[in-house]
Amino acid sequence: MKTLILVRHAHALGALEAGVQKDALRPLSPQGLEKAAHTAKRLQNAGCRPERILHSPLLRASQTADILSGALNAPLQPCAELNGMHDDQAVCDFLIQQIQEANCLVAVGHNPNIAVVLHLLTGQTRHFSPGSFAILNMQKAQEPQLMSFEE
Repeated sequence: MKTLILVRHAHALGALEAGVQKDALRPLSPQGLEKAAHTAKRLQNAGCRPERILHSPLLRASQTADILSGALNAPLQPCAELNGMHDDQAVCDFLIQQIQEANCLVAVGHNPNIAVVLHLLTGQTRHFSPGSFAILNMQKAQEPQLMSFEE
């Protein structure tokens, strides 16, 4: 079965709190680091074995992806398409193209983009709190099925 796992990055510090001037440089908070590790463990326990972890290049998503990569033993691939600034349908098209070349992928992105992508792919609406994820059956790329969603 072809599987796509959509993950919202874990909780990040605000720019002021982190002492950074650019949103892209906001790191995960201590609770975000814990949540990312918890999400990684849940995906590991679910038997997820991704071939790649695609992620937004923004620091908080990169850090989340790095934690997932360590637990799931999958290489990282930064993708500007997941930075939350691209057209939602274009992101869907990008992910459908990527899953054609793999059996299992993880995509780490941002809200509201990740929630809209889930809706466009499956017709399902979910609130992605930081660190939450959706597992999609992508066997029929034009008819993805939401298999599970976890906060």
